[in-house]
Amino acid sequence: MAGKKIYNESKRRFTMTLTQTAIQWLESKKEEMGANSLSDVVERLARQNMDKR
Repeated sequence: MAGKKIYNESKRRFTMTLTQTAIQWLESKKEEMGANSLSDVVERLARQNMDKR
């Protein structure tokens, strides 16, 4: 399923099941990064990891 474009790429839906601890960690990262959503946090962390390669 294609969604809005960000970073000049189409987005697709991805579903995850997380522990409460993981959600709390992502929420803290959301504040640190000034992100709008947990999805934004996951996207940014993935991109940071890809840039390190």
